[in-house]
Amino acid sequence: MVMAEKQSAHREALEARVVNGNVANQTRGSIFGFIISLVAIIGGFVLIEQGKNAEGLSSIIASLAALVGIFFYSKHEQKRERVEKSNTLQTRKNAQ
Repeated sequence: MVMAEKQSAHREALEARVVNGNVANQTRGSIFGFIISLVAIIGGFVLIEQGKNAEGLSSIIASLAALVGIFFYSKHEQKRERVEKSNTLQTRKNAQ
């Protein structure tokens, strides 16, 4: 019995590390994405200031479009995961 409890505690500790690692990776990815987008937008304004209006504007628009695209994609994926989990729970309830 003691061995099973130790194994369960070990598994829970490993799962906690995995979850914490995933959260840290997502946070880091968001920060890096923000920095890259900010640099591209600032670069666009610098290009506009130098008289390269088309290049600067396209840089700004592309950066903002990428941010909006990523936002909508992530919302779509979250919704898909929620539906998937809901269906799994319904299937388990119906099986009981």
